[in-house]
Amino acid sequence: VYFWQVIIVEGWHDLDNKDYDCWPLEKPDEYNMMDCGGLEMSWVQKPPETAISGEFFNVTYAVFASDGFYQYAVQNGILPHRYYLLNAAAAKEFCEEHECPASWKDANGENCCVHHANIHSCPLAFMVSMTGRGGICGPWIPDDGQIFTHTLSTAGKMSQRNWTAKVVLVHVGVTSLIAHIRIGRMQVALEAKTTVLPAVVCGDGFCEEEESCSICPADCGECPLSADARIAIALPVCLVCAGFIMTIVWFQYQKQKLLWDESWIIEFTCIKQDNILWIATGSMMSAPPAPSESNASCITVRSSCPAAANTSKKQHFTQTGKYDGRTVAIKKIMKKAFTLSKSIRKEVKQVRELDHPNLCKFIGGCIEIPNVAIVTEYCPKGSLHDVLLNEDIPLNWGFRFSFATDIAQGMAYLHHHKIYHGRLKSNNCVIDDRWVCKIADYGLELYRKEDSSEWYQQHFIQIYMAPEIHSLLDFEPNSMTDVY
Repeated sequence: VYFWQVIIVEGWHDLDNKDYDCWPLEKPDEYNMMDCGGLEMSWVQKPPETAISGEFFNVTYAVFASDGFYQYAVQNGILPHRYYLLNAAAAKEFCEEHECPASWKDANGENCCVHHANIHSCPLAFMVSMTGRGGICGPWIPDDGQIFTHTLSTAGKMSQRNWTAKVVLVHVGVTSLIAHIRIGRMQVALEAKTTVLPAVVCGDGFCEEEESCSICPADCGECPLSADARIAIALPVCLVCAGFIMTIVWFQYQKQKLLWDESWIIEFTCIKQDNILWIATGSMMSAPPAPSESNASCITVRSSCPAAANTSKKQHFTQTGKYDGRTVAIKKIMKKAFTLSKSIRKEVKQVRELDHPNLCKFIGGCIEIPNVAIVTEYCPKGSLHDVLLNEDIPLNWGFRFSFATDIAQGMAYLHHHKIYHGRLKSNNCVIDDRWVCKIADYGLELYRKEDSSEWYQQHFIQIYMAPEIHSLLDFEPNSMTDVY
Protein backbone atom coordinates (compact mmCIF):
# COMPACT_ATOMS: atom_id res chain seq x y z
CA VAL A 1 0.00 0.00 0.00
CA TYR A 2 1.38 3.33 -0.99
CA PHE A 3 0.50 6.64 0.68
CA TRP A 4 0.80 9.78 -1.39
CA GLN A 5 1.25 13.09 0.36
CA VAL A 6 -0.91 15.83 -1.11
CA ILE A 7 0.15 19.46 -0.63
CA ILE A 8 -1.74 22.54 -1.77
CA VAL A 9 0.76 24.62 -3.67
CA GLU A 10 0.48 28.23 -4.68
CA GLY A 11 2.94 28.12 -7.60
CA TRP A 12 3.90 30.41 -10.42
CA HIS A 13 1.67 28.50 -12.84
CA ASP A 14 -1.50 29.20 -10.92
CA LEU A 15 -1.20 33.01 -10.71
CA ASP A 16 -2.96 34.04 -13.93
CA ASN A 17 -4.85 30.84 -14.82
CA LYS A 18 -2.85 30.26 -18.00
CA ASP A 19 -0.91 27.18 -19.16
CA TYR A 20 2.29 29.14 -19.62
CA ASP A 21 3.89 32.24 -18.04
CA CYS A 22 6.91 34.48 -18.57
CA TRP A 23 9.59 35.85 -16.20
CA PRO A 24 12.77 37.84 -16.56
CA LEU A 25 15.94 35.82 -16.55
CA GLU A 26 17.13 37.51 -13.37
CA LYS A 27 15.24 37.04 -10.06
CA PRO A 28 12.29 35.01 -11.31
CA ASP A 29 9.48 34.57 -8.78
CA GLU A 30 5.70 34.82 -8.59
CA TYR A 31 5.92 38.55 -7.89
CA ASN A 32 8.20 39.31 -10.84
CA MET A 33 6.15 37.92 -13.72
CA MET A 34 6.04 39.72 -17.05
CA ASP A 35 3.94 39.90 -20.17
CA CYS A 36 4.94 37.35 -22.81
CA GLY A 37 4.35 39.94 -25.55
CA GLY A 38 3.06 37.57 -28.24
CA LEU A 39 5.18 34.52 -27.40
CA GLU A 40 3.06 31.36 -27.02
CA MET A 41 3.71 27.82 -25.79
CA SER A 42 1.46 24.80 -25.99
CA TRP A 43 1.65 21.02 -25.59
CA VAL A 44 1.72 19.00 -28.79
CA GLN A 45 2.25 15.69 -27.00
CA LYS A 46 1.18 16.32 -23.44
CA PRO A 47 2.61 14.32 -20.53
CA PRO A 48 0.38 11.35 -19.65
CA GLU A 49 -2.00 11.67 -16.74
CA THR A 50 -0.32 8.65 -15.10
CA ALA A 51 3.17 7.24 -15.54
CA ILE A 52 5.06 4.33 -14.03
CA SER A 53 8.08 5.17 -11.93
CA GLY A 54 11.27 4.56 -13.89
CA GLU A 55 9.60 4.24 -17.31
CA PHE A 56 10.43 6.64 -20.14
CA PHE A 57 7.93 8.65 -22.16
CA ASN A 58 8.19 11.47 -24.68
CA VAL A 59 6.65 14.93 -24.53
CA THR A 60 6.50 17.55 -27.28
CA TYR A 61 5.74 21.25 -26.92
CA ALA A 62 5.46 24.05 -29.46
CA VAL A 63 6.95 27.58 -29.21
CA PHE A 64 5.53 30.30 -31.47
CA ALA A 65 6.48 33.96 -31.68
CA SER A 66 4.26 36.48 -33.49
CA ASP A 67 5.61 39.56 -35.35
CA GLY A 68 4.48 41.68 -32.41
CA PHE A 69 6.73 39.70 -30.09
CA TYR A 70 9.88 40.81 -31.88
CA GLN A 71 8.88 44.46 -31.60
CA TYR A 72 8.06 43.85 -27.92
CA ALA A 73 11.39 42.10 -27.38
CA VAL A 74 13.40 44.96 -28.93
CA GLN A 75 11.54 47.66 -27.00
CA ASN A 76 11.90 45.80 -23.62
CA GLY A 77 15.48 44.74 -24.06
CA ILE A 78 14.69 41.05 -24.14
CA LEU A 79 16.93 40.46 -27.13
CA PRO A 80 20.48 41.82 -27.12
CA HIS A 81 20.79 45.53 -28.21
CA ARG A 82 23.24 45.08 -31.03
CA TYR A 83 23.26 47.11 -34.19
CA TYR A 84 21.49 44.42 -36.17
CA LEU A 85 18.81 44.08 -33.56
CA LEU A 86 17.59 47.64 -33.40
CA ASN A 87 14.35 46.77 -35.18
CA ALA A 88 11.79 43.95 -35.17
CA ALA A 89 12.72 42.67 -38.63
CA ALA A 90 16.34 42.16 -37.60
CA ALA A 91 15.23 40.48 -34.38
CA LYS A 92 12.98 38.11 -36.33
CA GLU A 93 15.76 37.28 -38.73
CA PHE A 94 18.09 36.56 -35.81
CA CYS A 95 15.60 34.24 -34.08
CA GLU A 96 14.41 32.34 -37.12
CA GLU A 97 17.52 32.10 -39.29
CA HIS A 98 20.63 32.46 -37.15
CA GLU A 99 22.34 29.13 -36.47
CA CYS A 100 23.06 28.32 -32.83
CA PRO A 101 26.30 26.70 -31.60
CA ALA A 102 26.54 22.95 -32.08
CA SER A 103 26.68 22.39 -28.30
CA TRP A 104 23.90 23.80 -26.16
CA LYS A 105 26.49 24.51 -23.47
CA ASP A 106 28.05 27.15 -25.75
CA ALA A 107 24.69 28.79 -26.49
CA ASN A 108 23.68 32.07 -24.81
CA GLY A 109 21.48 35.07 -25.40
CA GLU A 110 24.11 36.70 -27.63
CA ASN A 111 24.56 33.89 -30.17
CA CYS A 112 21.26 31.94 -30.07
CA CYS A 113 17.60 32.94 -29.87
CA VAL A 114 16.31 29.92 -27.90
CA HIS A 115 19.50 29.23 -25.99
CA HIS A 116 17.95 26.85 -23.42
CA ALA A 117 15.09 24.34 -23.67
CA ASN A 118 14.37 21.35 -21.42
CA ILE A 119 11.81 19.70 -19.11
CA HIS A 120 11.91 20.06 -15.31
CA SER A 121 10.09 17.84 -12.82
CA CYS A 122 8.88 18.91 -9.41
CA PRO A 123 7.37 16.20 -7.16
CA LEU A 124 4.84 18.15 -5.11
CA ALA A 125 5.06 15.83 -2.13
CA PHE A 126 8.73 16.69 -1.69
CA MET A 127 8.42 20.47 -1.88
CA VAL A 128 9.81 22.52 1.00
CA SER A 129 7.35 24.81 2.72
CA MET A 130 8.37 28.44 2.60
CA THR A 131 7.25 31.16 5.05
CA GLY A 132 4.21 29.27 6.21
CA ARG A 133 2.77 28.64 2.74
CA GLY A 134 3.33 26.13 -0.04
CA GLY A 135 6.70 26.09 -1.69
CA ILE A 136 7.24 27.39 -5.20
CA CYS A 137 7.91 25.04 -8.12
CA GLY A 138 9.36 27.40 -10.66
CA PRO A 139 11.27 27.02 -13.90
CA TRP A 140 14.63 27.18 -12.12
CA ILE A 141 16.69 24.90 -9.91
CA PRO A 142 16.82 26.51 -6.47
CA ASP A 143 19.36 25.68 -3.80
CA ASP A 144 16.84 23.84 -1.59
CA GLY A 145 16.49 21.02 -4.09
CA GLN A 146 12.83 21.56 -4.93
CA ILE A 147 13.51 20.69 -8.56
CA PHE A 148 14.43 17.02 -8.67
CA THR A 149 15.21 16.24 -12.31
CA HIS A 150 15.50 17.93 -15.65
CA THR A 151 16.06 16.60 -19.12
CA LEU A 152 19.03 17.22 -21.33
CA SER A 153 19.02 20.85 -22.46
CA THR A 154 18.95 21.88 -26.13
CA ALA A 155 19.16 25.12 -28.12
CA GLY A 156 17.86 26.17 -31.51
CA LYS A 157 16.04 28.61 -33.79
CA MET A 158 12.52 29.87 -33.24
CA SER A 159 11.52 28.42 -36.59
CA GLN A 160 11.95 24.93 -35.15
CA ARG A 161 8.49 25.27 -33.57
CA ASN A 162 8.20 21.72 -32.02
CA TRP A 163 10.55 20.58 -29.28
CA THR A 164 10.64 16.99 -28.03
CA ALA A 165 12.19 15.63 -24.85
CA LYS A 166 12.51 12.15 -23.33
CA VAL A 167 11.32 12.15 -19.70
CA VAL A 168 11.62 9.64 -16.86
CA LEU A 169 10.01 10.21 -13.45
CA VAL A 170 11.09 8.40 -10.31
CA HIS A 171 9.26 9.76 -7.25
CA VAL A 172 5.79 8.39 -6.61
CA GLY A 173 2.96 10.90 -6.40
CA VAL A 174 1.79 14.00 -8.27
CA THR A 175 4.64 15.62 -10.18
CA SER A 176 4.63 18.96 -11.95
CA LEU A 177 6.32 18.78 -15.37
CA ILE A 178 7.60 22.12 -16.67
CA ALA A 179 8.62 22.79 -20.27
CA HIS A 180 11.18 25.60 -19.84
CA ILE A 181 12.80 27.77 -22.52
CA ARG A 182 15.00 30.85 -22.42
CA ILE A 183 14.84 33.54 -25.12
CA GLY A 184 17.34 36.35 -24.60
CA ARG A 185 16.71 37.75 -21.13
CA MET A 186 13.24 36.17 -20.76
CA GLN A 187 12.21 32.67 -19.78
CA VAL A 188 8.91 30.93 -20.46
CA ALA A 189 7.41 27.87 -18.72
CA LEU A 190 4.58 25.55 -19.72
CA GLU A 191 3.25 23.26 -16.98
CA ALA A 192 1.32 19.96 -16.73
CA LYS A 193 0.76 17.48 -13.90
CA THR A 194 1.39 13.73 -14.00
CA THR A 195 0.63 11.15 -11.33
CA VAL A 196 3.58 8.80 -10.95
CA LEU A 197 2.60 5.26 -10.00
CA PRO A 198 4.96 2.85 -8.26
CA ALA A 199 6.85 0.51 -10.54
CA VAL A 200 5.59 -3.02 -10.53
CA VAL A 201 8.51 -5.10 -9.28
CA CYS A 202 8.04 -8.82 -9.51
CA GLY A 203 9.58 -10.53 -6.53
CA ASP A 204 9.14 -7.81 -3.93
CA GLY A 205 6.62 -9.87 -1.97
CA PHE A 206 3.64 -7.61 -2.75
CA CYS A 207 1.00 -8.33 -5.35
CA GLU A 208 0.23 -4.88 -6.73
CA GLU A 209 -2.94 -4.09 -8.61
CA GLU A 210 -1.04 -4.05 -11.88
CA GLU A 211 0.41 -7.49 -11.18
CA SER A 212 -1.36 -10.77 -11.66
CA CYS A 213 -0.60 -14.42 -11.21
CA SER A 214 0.17 -14.75 -14.91
CA ILE A 215 2.63 -11.81 -14.87
CA CYS A 216 4.25 -12.37 -11.48
CA PRO A 217 3.50 -15.72 -9.80
CA ALA A 218 6.29 -14.99 -7.28
CA ASP A 219 4.17 -12.23 -5.70
CA CYS A 220 0.63 -13.25 -6.60
CA GLY A 221 0.96 -17.02 -6.50
CA GLU A 222 0.30 -19.56 -9.20
CA CYS A 223 -2.76 -19.02 -11.34
CA PRO A 224 -5.59 -21.51 -10.88
CA LEU A 225 -6.18 -23.63 -13.91
CA SER A 226 -8.80 -22.35 -16.28
CA ALA A 227 -11.83 -24.45 -17.09
CA ASP A 228 -10.42 -25.28 -20.53
CA ALA A 229 -7.08 -26.31 -19.03
CA ARG A 230 -8.81 -28.49 -16.45
CA ILE A 231 -10.84 -30.16 -19.15
CA ALA A 232 -7.74 -30.59 -21.32
CA ILE A 233 -5.97 -32.35 -18.43
CA ALA A 234 -8.90 -34.26 -17.01
CA LEU A 235 -10.20 -35.61 -20.32
CA PRO A 236 -7.08 -37.62 -21.27
CA VAL A 237 -6.73 -38.86 -17.68
CA CYS A 238 -10.36 -39.98 -17.66
CA LEU A 239 -9.94 -41.65 -21.05
CA VAL A 240 -6.82 -43.50 -19.87
CA CYS A 241 -8.55 -44.59 -16.66
CA ALA A 242 -11.66 -45.63 -18.55
CA GLY A 243 -9.51 -47.56 -21.02
CA PHE A 244 -7.64 -49.23 -18.17
CA ILE A 245 -10.89 -50.19 -16.42
CA MET A 246 -12.42 -51.43 -19.67
CA THR A 247 -9.30 -53.51 -20.34
CA ILE A 248 -9.53 -55.13 -16.90
CA VAL A 249 -13.25 -55.73 -17.35
CA TRP A 250 -12.61 -57.19 -20.80
CA PHE A 251 -9.94 -59.57 -19.48
CA GLN A 252 -12.20 -60.62 -16.61
CA TYR A 253 -14.99 -61.16 -19.09
CA GLN A 254 -12.74 -63.27 -21.29
CA LYS A 255 -11.68 -65.34 -18.27
CA GLN A 256 -15.27 -65.89 -17.25
CA LYS A 257 -16.20 -66.55 -20.84
CA LEU A 258 -13.47 -69.17 -21.11
CA LEU A 259 -14.57 -70.68 -17.79
CA TRP A 260 -18.15 -71.17 -18.94
CA ASP A 261 -17.25 -71.86 -22.56
CA GLU A 262 -18.27 -75.41 -23.53
CA SER A 263 -16.77 -75.51 -26.99
CA TRP A 264 -14.28 -78.11 -25.71
CA ILE A 265 -17.03 -80.64 -25.00
CA ILE A 266 -17.04 -83.35 -27.66
CA GLU A 267 -19.89 -85.72 -28.44
CA PHE A 268 -18.45 -89.19 -28.12
CA THR A 269 -20.32 -90.32 -31.22
CA CYS A 270 -18.48 -87.67 -33.25
CA ILE A 271 -15.19 -89.53 -32.74
CA LYS A 272 -14.46 -92.33 -35.19
CA GLN A 273 -12.60 -94.68 -32.87
CA ASP A 274 -10.70 -97.88 -33.24
CA ASN A 275 -11.36 -101.13 -31.36
CA ILE A 276 -7.97 -101.47 -29.62
CA LEU A 277 -7.94 -100.95 -25.87
CA TRP A 278 -4.97 -99.81 -23.77
CA ILE A 279 -3.49 -102.50 -21.54
CA ALA A 280 -0.52 -102.62 -19.20
CA THR A 281 0.69 -106.18 -19.86
CA GLY A 282 1.40 -105.76 -23.55
CA SER A 283 -1.24 -108.23 -24.86
CA MET A 284 -3.96 -106.74 -27.01
CA MET A 285 -7.59 -106.97 -25.95
CA SER A 286 -10.23 -106.68 -28.63
CA ALA A 287 -13.30 -104.63 -28.03
CA PRO A 288 -16.67 -105.79 -29.22
CA PRO A 289 -17.32 -104.75 -32.79
CA ALA A 290 -19.31 -101.59 -33.16
CA PRO A 291 -22.68 -101.50 -34.93
CA SER A 292 -22.24 -100.90 -38.63
CA GLU A 293 -24.89 -98.18 -38.82
CA SER A 294 -23.20 -95.95 -36.19
CA ASN A 295 -20.32 -93.48 -36.57
CA ALA A 296 -18.03 -96.31 -35.56
CA SER A 297 -18.49 -97.75 -39.05
CA CYS A 298 -15.45 -95.65 -40.01
CA ILE A 299 -13.29 -97.40 -37.35
CA THR A 300 -9.58 -97.64 -38.04
CA VAL A 301 -7.09 -99.57 -35.97
CA ARG A 302 -3.98 -97.56 -34.91
CA SER A 303 -1.12 -98.39 -32.62
CA SER A 304 1.18 -95.96 -30.81
CA CYS A 305 4.13 -98.21 -31.50
CA PRO A 306 5.64 -98.86 -34.96
CA ALA A 307 6.23 -102.47 -33.98
CA ALA A 308 2.59 -103.07 -33.06
CA ALA A 309 2.48 -106.38 -34.81
CA ASN A 310 5.23 -107.78 -32.60
CA THR A 311 3.16 -108.94 -29.62
CA SER A 312 6.05 -110.79 -28.05
CA LYS A 313 7.60 -107.50 -26.94
CA LYS A 314 6.13 -105.54 -24.08
CA GLN A 315 4.12 -102.74 -25.71
CA HIS A 316 1.57 -100.25 -24.50
CA PHE A 317 -1.31 -99.27 -26.72
CA THR A 318 -3.70 -96.32 -26.44
CA GLN A 319 -7.11 -95.91 -27.92
CA THR A 320 -7.13 -93.55 -30.89
CA GLY A 321 -9.65 -92.17 -33.28
CA LYS A 322 -10.47 -89.57 -35.85
CA TYR A 323 -11.95 -86.24 -34.79
CA ASP A 324 -12.27 -83.09 -36.84
CA GLY A 325 -10.08 -84.56 -39.57
CA ARG A 326 -7.11 -85.51 -37.39
CA THR A 327 -5.99 -88.42 -35.31
CA VAL A 328 -6.49 -87.98 -31.58
CA ALA A 329 -5.69 -89.98 -28.45
CA ILE A 330 -8.64 -90.97 -26.28
CA LYS A 331 -8.26 -91.65 -22.57
CA LYS A 332 -11.42 -93.26 -21.19
CA ILE A 333 -12.32 -92.37 -17.58
CA MET A 334 -14.16 -95.08 -15.64
CA LYS A 335 -16.92 -93.22 -13.82
CA LYS A 336 -20.44 -94.24 -12.85
CA ALA A 337 -21.51 -90.61 -12.54
CA PHE A 338 -20.08 -87.34 -13.80
CA THR A 339 -21.04 -83.77 -12.95
CA LEU A 340 -19.51 -80.83 -14.79
CA SER A 341 -18.84 -78.80 -11.66
CA LYS A 342 -17.24 -75.35 -11.48
CA SER A 343 -14.06 -76.96 -10.14
CA ILE A 344 -13.79 -79.17 -13.21
CA ARG A 345 -14.51 -76.16 -15.43
CA LYS A 346 -11.59 -74.33 -13.77
CA GLU A 347 -9.33 -77.33 -14.43
CA VAL A 348 -10.33 -77.41 -18.08
CA LYS A 349 -9.87 -73.65 -18.42
CA GLN A 350 -6.40 -73.95 -16.89
CA VAL A 351 -5.16 -76.64 -19.30
CA ARG A 352 -6.77 -74.96 -22.32
CA GLU A 353 -4.64 -71.88 -21.66
CA LEU A 354 -1.41 -73.89 -21.77
CA ASP A 355 0.66 -73.90 -24.95
CA HIS A 356 4.15 -75.42 -25.03
CA PRO A 357 5.95 -77.65 -27.55
CA ASN A 358 6.76 -80.19 -24.81
CA LEU A 359 3.17 -80.59 -23.61
CA CYS A 360 0.67 -82.95 -25.20
CA LYS A 361 -2.09 -80.55 -26.28
CA PHE A 362 -5.55 -80.87 -24.69
CA ILE A 363 -8.22 -80.98 -27.43
CA GLY A 364 -11.44 -81.64 -25.57
CA GLY A 365 -13.42 -84.09 -23.52
CA CYS A 366 -16.51 -86.25 -23.44
CA ILE A 367 -18.75 -85.94 -20.40
CA GLU A 368 -21.61 -88.35 -21.08
CA ILE A 369 -21.75 -91.55 -19.00
CA PRO A 370 -20.42 -94.17 -19.75
CA ASN A 371 -18.19 -92.49 -22.33
CA VAL A 372 -16.38 -89.98 -20.12
CA ALA A 373 -13.03 -89.38 -21.81
CA ILE A 374 -10.21 -86.91 -22.33
CA VAL A 375 -9.19 -86.22 -25.93
CA THR A 376 -5.62 -85.08 -26.52
CA GLU A 377 -3.04 -84.68 -29.25
CA TYR A 378 -1.89 -87.98 -30.75
CA CYS A 379 1.83 -88.76 -30.85
CA PRO A 380 2.48 -91.66 -33.27
CA LYS A 381 5.83 -92.83 -31.83
CA GLY A 382 4.17 -93.99 -28.64
CA SER A 383 5.20 -93.44 -25.06
CA LEU A 384 8.74 -92.86 -23.86
CA HIS A 385 8.43 -96.25 -22.12
CA ASP A 386 7.70 -97.89 -25.49
CA VAL A 387 10.66 -96.23 -27.16
CA LEU A 388 13.13 -97.05 -24.39
CA LEU A 389 12.16 -100.73 -24.36
CA ASN A 390 12.01 -101.09 -28.13
CA GLU A 391 15.23 -102.86 -29.18
CA ASP A 392 14.60 -101.95 -32.82
CA ILE A 393 15.15 -98.25 -32.01
CA PRO A 394 18.82 -97.51 -31.33
CA LEU A 395 19.13 -94.68 -28.77
CA ASN A 396 22.44 -93.01 -28.12
CA TRP A 397 23.02 -90.70 -25.15
CA GLY A 398 22.42 -87.63 -27.31
CA PHE A 399 18.90 -88.91 -28.00
CA ARG A 400 18.34 -89.70 -24.35
CA PHE A 401 19.62 -86.30 -23.25
CA SER A 402 17.26 -84.66 -25.76
CA PHE A 403 14.30 -86.51 -24.22
CA ALA A 404 15.39 -85.48 -20.72
CA THR A 405 15.70 -81.84 -21.83
CA ASP A 406 12.22 -81.93 -23.38
CA ILE A 407 10.73 -83.29 -20.17
CA ALA A 408 12.55 -80.70 -18.03
CA GLN A 409 11.35 -77.83 -20.24
CA GLY A 410 7.75 -79.08 -20.23
CA MET A 411 7.72 -79.53 -16.44
CA ALA A 412 9.28 -76.10 -15.89
CA TYR A 413 6.44 -74.61 -17.95
CA LEU A 414 3.84 -76.49 -15.91
CA HIS A 415 5.39 -75.41 -12.61
CA HIS A 416 5.51 -71.82 -13.84
CA HIS A 417 1.73 -72.02 -14.24
CA LYS A 418 1.30 -73.62 -10.79
CA ILE A 419 0.41 -77.04 -12.19
CA TYR A 420 2.04 -80.08 -10.61
CA HIS A 421 1.89 -83.43 -12.36
CA GLY A 422 2.09 -85.92 -9.47
CA ARG A 423 2.19 -88.96 -11.80
CA LEU A 424 5.23 -88.22 -13.96
CA LYS A 425 6.62 -91.46 -15.43
CA SER A 426 7.83 -92.75 -18.75
CA ASN A 427 4.33 -93.97 -19.71
CA ASN A 428 3.03 -90.36 -19.35
CA CYS A 429 5.61 -89.00 -21.78
CA VAL A 430 4.88 -89.50 -25.46
CA ILE A 431 6.99 -89.06 -28.62
CA ASP A 432 5.64 -87.30 -31.71
CA ASP A 433 6.63 -87.94 -35.33
CA ARG A 434 9.57 -85.48 -35.01
CA TRP A 435 10.98 -87.39 -32.02
CA VAL A 436 10.05 -84.61 -29.61
CA CYS A 437 9.15 -85.81 -26.13
CA LYS A 438 5.89 -84.38 -24.74
CA ILE A 439 4.34 -84.66 -21.28
CA ALA A 440 0.83 -86.13 -21.11
CA ASP A 441 -1.78 -86.75 -18.38
CA TYR A 442 -1.10 -83.42 -16.59
CA GLY A 443 -3.73 -81.41 -14.75
CA LEU A 444 -7.47 -82.25 -14.67
CA GLU A 445 -7.19 -83.99 -11.32
CA LEU A 446 -10.93 -84.09 -10.62
CA TYR A 447 -11.84 -84.78 -14.25
CA ARG A 448 -9.58 -87.82 -14.62
CA LYS A 449 -10.21 -89.27 -11.13
CA GLU A 450 -11.76 -92.69 -11.61
CA ASP A 451 -14.09 -94.52 -9.24
CA SER A 452 -11.56 -97.36 -8.89
CA SER A 453 -8.24 -98.36 -10.44
CA GLU A 454 -6.76 -101.76 -11.22
CA TRP A 455 -4.22 -102.98 -8.66
CA TYR A 456 -1.39 -103.14 -11.19
CA GLN A 457 -1.98 -99.55 -12.24
CA GLN A 458 -1.82 -98.31 -8.64
CA HIS A 459 1.32 -100.33 -7.98
CA PHE A 460 2.95 -99.09 -11.19
CA ILE A 461 2.21 -95.46 -10.33
CA GLN A 462 3.50 -95.80 -6.77
CA ILE A 463 6.92 -96.81 -8.04
CA TYR A 464 7.37 -93.30 -9.43
CA MET A 465 5.88 -91.43 -6.46
CA ALA A 466 7.99 -89.51 -3.98
CA PRO A 467 8.20 -91.13 -0.51
CA GLU A 468 6.37 -88.29 1.24
CA ILE A 469 3.27 -88.94 -0.85
CA HIS A 470 3.06 -92.46 0.65
CA SER A 471 3.85 -91.41 4.21
CA LEU A 472 1.56 -88.37 4.51
CA LEU A 473 -2.19 -88.35 4.20
CA ASP A 474 -3.76 -85.81 1.80
CA PHE A 475 -0.34 -84.75 0.57
CA GLU A 476 -0.57 -82.34 -2.34
CA PRO A 477 1.96 -82.80 -5.17
CA ASN A 478 4.49 -80.05 -5.67
CA SER A 479 7.48 -79.23 -7.83
CA MET A 480 9.82 -81.27 -5.61
CA THR A 481 7.72 -84.43 -5.92
CA ASP A 482 7.73 -83.97 -9.70
CA VAL A 483 11.52 -83.61 -9.68
CA TYR A 484 11.77 -86.87 -7.70
